[in-house]
Amino acid sequence: MPFNFFGQEVYYSFLTETYPNIYRSEFKWIDRRIIFDPKDVTIVTETQFGKDIEVLNVQETQIVDNRLRLICINRSKRKITILFPKEQEEFLYIDYYYRSPTTNEEIQIRFHVEEMQTGQGDPVKFGNG
Repeated sequence: MPFNFFGQEVYYSFLTETYPNIYRSEFKWIDRRIIFDPKDVTIVTETQFGKDIEVLNVQETQIVDNRLRLICINRSKRKITILFPKEQEEFLYIDYYYRSPTTNEEIQIRFHVEEMQTGQGDPVKFGNG
């Protein structure tokens, strides 16, 4: 599993894919850092106005269909689910799920991951990045 429950791991994502429904997806180039700690997930997004920082408190971890699932709560007490690829798949993305506050529709965001920094030397490269 890519997730380390004992220390911090940092993943970099520059391409974000949004699935507002099953028939379409949208790609955006967004500079994002995703930091996993044993109890929290911090997502730092670079915007034209500075950094947007979202802190998610990990409430529960589950293994479902060989995938690690983190059930989290954000500062507004809304449920966020983070899902990793299946254990045998290449680690190229992290999925983020939440319910739209206006329509209650489930929204999926896929952070395409390019590298990881574990704090122990050089970044680990993923995919073709």
